[in-house]
Amino acid sequence: MRRRAWVVLLGLLAQLPAQARETWRLATAELPPAITTKRADNGYYAVLVRRVLQELDVDAQLHFLPPDRAIQETMAGRYTAVFPLSRTPERERELIPSEPIFHVRVRVFVRRDDPWSGGGLEAMRGHPLCNIQGSKLYPELDAALAAGWLQMQRVPEIGACFRMLALGRVRFVVTGENTGFEGMAAVPDGARKFRMAAEQLALQPVFLMFSRQVKGNVQRAEAFNQALRRLRAEGVMHKLEHQVLPQGYGYRP
Repeated sequence: MRRRAWVVLLGLLAQLPAQARETWRLATAELPPAITTKRADNGYYAVLVRRVLQELDVDAQLHFLPPDRAIQETMAGRYTAVFPLSRTPERERELIPSEPIFHVRVRVFVRRDDPWSGGGLEAMRGHPLCNIQGSKLYPELDAALAAGWLQMQRVPEIGACFRMLALGRVRFVVTGENTGFEGMAAVPDGARKFRMAAEQLALQPVFLMFSRQVKGNVQRAEAFNQALRRLRAEGVMHKLEHQVLPQGYGYRP
């Protein structure tokens, strides 16, 4: 009798609806190839974030917005979190930063016949730069652009920067190393036409930042960080980065 009652109870439990997975509404911006609507996986930042959320049994719902709007609407609590962002005191008043989801190596790409040997931002003064629309790489470069002593051409996709570089319309493409390799590959025989300068301008951490207006986000941020730390310690994130990041195959300095 007791066995039969147990079987009946199990049957009833099996008919109950499974607890719904939590879905995080994430605001982001079109910054190809790192994050984009033009790829089935939405780019490598999305792949990295989703892998961490997989550990938490959480789904990601991406909302692509203009960069400033993505930040402002997340601050207002309309989205769980926003990415990819750098940390600033102003943002942290309204947003809770995760641990870095990625570190961008900010590099300079030039034509093979260009003798430029480095010297930082000051050595680029008077020459046009190029990068994608909406991208902010690191504070010193942003300050130089805001002050007007450096000028940046902005394009929708990084391949256009390298086509302009080949034509001599810009002298420098300043972007993340992996994004630069993607742009180089978009130009026929690009690995032979362009080179990456030896100097690394910056190593810029990238964050997922949680709205302080959304209830439970302190706990969500901590859970995300714990999962990210665990995956890094196990080597999972390093392996995934190698799989999904644009690489300089065929490129020789």
